[in-house]
Amino acid sequence: MLRPFRVLEPGSVTEASEELTRWGEAAKVYAGGSELLLLLRQGFVQYDYLVNVKGIKELGELKWDGKVLHIGGSVTHRRLEQSAEVAEHLPLLRDAESQVANVRVRNVGTLGGNLSFGDPHSDPGTALLVHDTRMKVGGKGKERVMSLGEFFVGLYETALESEELLVEIEVDPLPKGTGGAYIRVARFERPSLGVAVVAGLQDNKLMGVRLAVGCVGPVPMRLSELEAKVEGATLEEGQRIIREARGHLKDVLDPVDDLHGSVEYKTYLTGVLLGRGLAQATGANRGG
Repeated sequence: MLRPFRVLEPGSVTEASEELTRWGEAAKVYAGGSELLLLLRQGFVQYDYLVNVKGIKELGELKWDGKVLHIGGSVTHRRLEQSAEVAEHLPLLRDAESQVANVRVRNVGTLGGNLSFGDPHSDPGTALLVHDTRMKVGGKGKERVMSLGEFFVGLYETALESEELLVEIEVDPLPKGTGGAYIRVARFERPSLGVAVVAGLQDNKLMGVRLAVGCVGPVPMRLSELEAKVEGATLEEGQRIIREARGHLKDVLDPVDDLHGSVEYKTYLTGVLLGRGLAQATGANRGG
């Protein structure tokens, strides 16, 4: 049962930041609310004030400027899923967004809220890590920009200060000559493992390799060291390198035994999905 709270309706990012500063720990940003309201109903958290940012115009903007996709913090998953510009310029992100929970959640849940919540079992963060993604954060009339990797700090923890909002996500398309794939394993509409893979083939050698894994450890992660080992290998060699990197994956991803599986299971399945992702990203599995 929900306890009483007051909804505040700021008209700008600055006003929202001022409300957060004024009420401190008694206030929380309210965007889509798909995860926040669930926690409130279950009594895990309690706030006296919800700062509703859905009416702030700049947070609802979605724009392709010819080079970069600009996504306002309150743009919904469903809007990203259905956007022709996202499908054309960032098909990997569109694919990941189409798999978020269910249509009801995608209709109300926002990308900014999802990323700011820091839930380790989430799809968009992993997909965005293989793009060049920048996070524009605002508060008290000031803005700062950071990479997505810098934004994720820990379990349900981000680099946002208490008075700050995620204003915009800037996403570059994938490099020319590469393709992308997002593959997940889910239980009850929540991902228990998600991998994003980018790669191309040049003279039958892998190029432009990018690998990211989410839902296994506290935060989604780029696997830069493994990317370097796979770069320049054939597809089959790259898949073998990933299969044999189980120890490295365990060390880097920091998985834990839980209801989603054991450490060994998660590590093994991560290698399997990354190998499949390489095949999909390079188009090796087309036609079957």
